[in-house]
Amino acid sequence: MSNTNNSNNIPSTTSTENQLDDLVSQLRQTINKSDWLTHNTSAKWEKENPELAKQWREAVKTNQPNNPTPE
Repeated sequence: MSNTNNSNNIPSTTSTENQLDDLVSQLRQTINKSDWLTHNTSAKWEKENPELAKQWREAVKTNQPNNPTPE
């Protein structure tokens, strides 16, 4: 028997949500057990990608909601 909503034949998201929760939980556990984040820092990324980091900073500045525009 399929787990669907009979009003419009849309599959129930309950099992999908449970699977997603499990996947996120596994990812979180893997990240917490790993030393990847200690070796791959934002400072390291900026050093390896200076031009991209500069472009990213400029894009963030121009998209700030409270950024005053020059007159």
